[in-house]
Amino acid sequence: MDKRSCCAVFGEPPMCYQWGFDEEDQRCVAAKFLLLNRISYLQTKGIRHFFVPIDAGIGMYVSEIILSLRGSDPLLRLNTLIPYEDQASKWSPNLRDRYYEVLEKCSESAPVSLYDSPTCELDAMLEAIDASATVLALKSAEKPQSKAFAVALRYAEKMGKEIMLLTAPPL
Repeated sequence: MDKRSCCAVFGEPPMCYQWGFDEEDQRCVAAKFLLLNRISYLQTKGIRHFFVPIDAGIGMYVSEIILSLRGSDPLLRLNTLIPYEDQASKWSPNLRDRYYEVLEKCSESAPVSLYDSPTCELDAMLEAIDASATVLALKSAEKPQSKAFAVALRYAEKMGKEIMLLTAPPL
């Protein structure tokens, strides 16, 4: 697989955004639209394989966006990187159902770690970055970046990846 056709996509943990888990909040809706727009743009540039560290926030949104776009572009591939094997066990039933639906429909999925650890989310982001030439990341406009998010972006820069850093829309 040619890394030039691959993109790592990730964001900060849900609580770093003002909307938290409220997907009906205007800022969350606008952030999803921003991600859809940028992913569609990347498609026009020949990027067809997306590596997404899946979580209960941006990772979930991006995975669902890519799966919806696959209806009109069957060449799109979604590789979900699961930070640790049972991460969804304490999520709400709705989020857990969406998570398992994404895992069923994605091209490939793999746990990065069997157990929760202080670095498993970062490890998933780094694995996505290593597999890709391009990085698409969504940061919060209101709060400081999470440590793992900041480390991942510095790593991508050090590795010479093309970085598309988006800022979540403020109210």
